[in-house]
Amino acid sequence: MFRKQWRMAAAVVAILILALAVTACTPTPTPPPPPPDKPPTGELPELILAMSEEVEGTDPQQASNISWFVGGLIGTPIMSLGVNNDQILPWGADEVEVAADGMQIRLTFSGERTFHNGVPVTAEAVKASIERYLEVSPYAFDYEDVTEMTVDGDVLVLDLAVSGPALNVVLGSSYSVPVEVGAAADMGDEAFHRAVVADGPFKVEEWVDGSHITLVRNDDYVDYLPSVSNNGPFNFSKVTVRFIVEAFTRVSELRAGNVHMISGIPSEMLGTLRDDPDVDLLSYLNSNTRYLQMNTNKFPFDNKAVRMAIAYAVDRDQLDEALDGAIEPLYTLVGKAMISHDPDTEARMAEQFAHNAEKAIQTLTDDGWAKGTDGVMAKGGQRLSFELAINQGSSTDRMAGPIIQAQLAAAGIEVDLREYETRYTRQMVVDREFDMVLSNWSWLDPGGVWPATLRTGGSRGVWFHPEVDELLNAAIVVPDPAERAAAWGRLSERVWQDAPLIPVWSDRIYLAKRSNLENVEMTVSGTIYFHDAILK
Repeated sequence: MFRKQWRMAAAVVAILILALAVTACTPTPTPPPPPPDKPPTGELPELILAMSEEVEGTDPQQASNISWFVGGLIGTPIMSLGVNNDQILPWGADEVEVAADGMQIRLTFSGERTFHNGVPVTAEAVKASIERYLEVSPYAFDYEDVTEMTVDGDVLVLDLAVSGPALNVVLGSSYSVPVEVGAAADMGDEAFHRAVVADGPFKVEEWVDGSHITLVRNDDYVDYLPSVSNNGPFNFSKVTVRFIVEAFTRVSELRAGNVHMISGIPSEMLGTLRDDPDVDLLSYLNSNTRYLQMNTNKFPFDNKAVRMAIAYAVDRDQLDEALDGAIEPLYTLVGKAMISHDPDTEARMAEQFAHNAEKAIQTLTDDGWAKGTDGVMAKGGQRLSFELAINQGSSTDRMAGPIIQAQLAAAGIEVDLREYETRYTRQMVVDREFDMVLSNWSWLDPGGVWPATLRTGGSRGVWFHPEVDELLNAAIVVPDPAERAAAWGRLSERVWQDAPLIPVWSDRIYLAKRSNLENVEMTVSGTIYFHDAILK
């Protein structure tokens, strides 16, 4: 499940709030950055972007995956965690106040901003939007810690059952974008998903299936993000987002100047783009965990010795080298770009479970497995053979699959490699109808992803344990950042004791733009600010 957004710890909230202009007690607001170059006079240009997959939809409340190229332009998150995920800043809300204990969030909406249809974005309107989210979103659990939601004049007050950074990350993501519930009711969910009425700098003009989606400028747009110079309408008449599945074509269109910015760059094309003087490469470490998930209810993964042998057989360094820097090796549940990553636990797990082909073979041999004449381990008349499902939409996964297959073969483990559409592999996991899947979680806060896989009864889980439930529930609500990271480290160590899944890497994401597209800012999490962007 792909949710590329942010989280921060509640313990620093009180300190950060005192530093922001959103609070009444700030004596001197931080000066804004100097204004960027102005766009050329005359008619505003069209910005053309390209991505590898077609959008799932435009309604952030119905979507399970949001592309920033689209979702980030048609809606405005309620707040921002800043360029480095270490602040709490207003964005769509006029002001944001988080209580020192993290148990209450106050969001001010003056009504000066409007939805695309002219309806004011008020505290009542945002409350109604969240209520619809609870009804239609696959992530309705995002607000499960909210005990009460009330409106006090221009202020929406969210009272929480527990402290912790979970809701901050949600409110700083595209999933928090308010939608106009009146339009949603009039249009119906299906039509609304194709042409959402939200509050962003652009609104949907047309969506041509398999080709592109065109967004037109919202001339009435305003937001309150303090880290940019332009808080009004953006410097483009429209934005066309093209769906170009084939990576070579995407790169060629960028280099030819037919597209201004692209995402989804495979590692084998990075050198070509680095050498192009008219192209700028952008990158960030994704807040994700790519892991081998095993169906412990089935042979051969009902055997811990097999799972441990696979763990020792996987060589992350070889994968890193072969993929030319497109990944960051990982041994814990919490990716290095997520909050609550614990470097100490990462170092211990990296040493304890480092690649060791001999140890993989010995682990199987000690458990009674022996290589047959075909080189495949067998025990009790059953060969150590299974299917590994990978996502055909990810060039990294497609390149890594054969490498993992060869690594396991060296330990006498036969892998039948199969590629499937992302939605299909997700459904395989939900239905528990798989052998092994190269799965992925992407979200800044690990508490927003791992319960579905590790908590007893989770929709994407197979293996559960009461000790893991206890550790998971504790880690989610620890307010202090250091203590919270240590708690997630303890959870990783406990999961490793049984190894029902094997963390392998986090993705390094590359984007590229034409050099004449200037003043594009990107956060450490890959959120792109086009506020000040211009085409020269």
